[in-house]
Amino acid sequence: MKTQISHVHADNFGACGVRKVWRQLHREGIPVARCTVARLMPDLGLEGARRGKKIRTTIRRPTAAGSGWKSRRTS
Repeated sequence: MKTQISHVHADNFGACGVRKVWRQLHREGIPVARCTVARLMPDLGLEGARRGKKIRTTIRRPTAAGSGWKSRRTS
């Protein structure tokens, strides 16, 4: 089963996730549960492509710590 999953994943340029690999296996006549594909793909080191931007958290500037914003505001 692992060889078939890795074969389908490689044929699709490594861009397919669990759902698309599972559907392609069914098209090829290989009956397998989606949860089985989801369990085996991480064991093989396979994952689908992620779309969109990466989430960036706020990064504090070193000069912002002693800017004195609050003291200037209340004066």
